[in-house]
Amino acid sequence: MKNYFDFLATGDLIKDIKGYFLKYGKHDTYEHTLDVINELYGIEKHFGYIEPGSLRACYCHDLGRVVGNDEIVDFCIEHNIEVLDEERQLPSILHQKISCLIAEKVFGINDKTVLEAIKYHTTSRKNPSMTEIEVFLADKLSWKEFEYSKLTLEMKEVMKLSKESAIFCYLSDLYNNREKLKVYHLDSKEAYEYFNEDYKIDRSNINGYRYKT
Repeated sequence: MKNYFDFLATGDLIKDIKGYFLKYGKHDTYEHTLDVINELYGIEKHFGYIEPGSLRACYCHDLGRVVGNDEIVDFCIEHNIEVLDEERQLPSILHQKISCLIAEKVFGINDKTVLEAIKYHTTSRKNPSMTEIEVFLADKLSWKEFEYSKLTLEMKEVMKLSKESAIFCYLSDLYNNREKLKVYHLDSKEAYEYFNEDYKIDRSNINGYRYKT
């Protein structure tokens, strides 16, 4: 297994993120990261602000993608990252936890709020911080594939109400199609139940969703 901590950060996060992805041959992931940043700026433009750590979290959210799915479980075990049974069924979900570790160990991120936004950007969780919500939304809204277009359009529409409404839009779609998923992560279920207390949306005309791997 490669040493994915083998990178000397300069302290210039924007430059370093690009250098890290290119070193490990993940140009596509770097391009996705730039798309996520653009969506975050869109959120900022709409609401007039974003949380202080959201930009750093977005730059770092997919660092774990450098680890291939065939070695991702072994990497987690080697570095004492908890692997749930459901994550063994869909190892790609673990990239969020690995991203958190790399952000801390390689890029010197020590802000707990930023690290947690990275760690839960795929599944979300109950009672997320606003930084977590912004990073989660920026990631999902950046998806360009046709199969996600209807969902992302609806998310943007309900985001006119609130960021919480937009994240619940996504989580409710996930919940409604949970029987079709290979894995329905417990954190996503708890996030749905948390937001379901206050945010309800008519989703009868929305196509199904699955975790993007």
